[in-house]
Amino acid sequence: MATLKDIRKRITSVKNTQKITKAMKMVAAAKLRRAQQALMGGRPHADFLQESLARLVGAAEAYDLPLLKRREEIRKAHLLIFTSDRGLCGGFNGNLLRYLEHWRAHDGKEFPEIDISVIGRKGKDFYRAKKIELASTETWTQETFRFTDAQKMAAAWQERYEAGEFDMLFLGYNHFKSAISQVPTLKTVLPVTVPVSEQGLPGPVAWEGDPKVLLKQLILRQLATEFYLAVLESQASELGARMSAMDNATNNASDMIGSLTLKYNRARQAAITTELMDIVNGAEALG
Repeated sequence: MATLKDIRKRITSVKNTQKITKAMKMVAAAKLRRAQQALMGGRPHADFLQESLARLVGAAEAYDLPLLKRREEIRKAHLLIFTSDRGLCGGFNGNLLRYLEHWRAHDGKEFPEIDISVIGRKGKDFYRAKKIELASTETWTQETFRFTDAQKMAAAWQERYEAGEFDMLFLGYNHFKSAISQVPTLKTVLPVTVPVSEQGLPGPVAWEGDPKVLLKQLILRQLATEFYLAVLESQASELGARMSAMDNATNNASDMIGSLTLKYNRARQAAITTELMDIVNGAEALG
């Protein structure tokens, strides 16, 4: 049975842990606000860019643009996964990785070969534990991801695609819906796909300059935007998951402190009662 001293030490330990989880929740909440602002600012740009691209993509068949063409024979696919470097963010990493492994085991079977690249230490550790060899691994070297960084990333993967290293490129990441809801997502980015609304686009198509040059520039920007939004979605989802996890940990610590305090009071009362009984019995023995 735990002594009063042991229970007091346990209560102190839980209170100290609660201070840490509460501080981590506040830090995550502050960072989440900035991440949400960047994400909400990027989504309308992506929608407008996709609409503009759809206005020109009807003429794509007249141009030789390999980024828009699906290859006749798909032999190798490449999966790029965005995870986190740190833990304490609930099911952020686990839900995504399980979802992607389920896809590989079922829908992914249509590809004879799938290579996997991971950005984030947690994804690397996951596949290392499963003894699955990765094509490449990276960690997040900077907290703020800019559009210029996305352009460099997109250019590197575009070069590998055009060199024939793979036939399709997928991005795996968590889509941010709210601080308590992140949806594992798998998206095709190469070849570039431009969904066209069944209702069509309003108004005639008009542009200045060579439409082929304009279309190529829009496609490259669309590709960079896909990478940019995927990273922003992943970062916002991680912060939301961490804030939610730390909030739950703080509340659980409060419940544990209450339970331990009740246990401590009962043990203290039992000790006092025992001492009183000893005193009474001693007084009666002395007559």
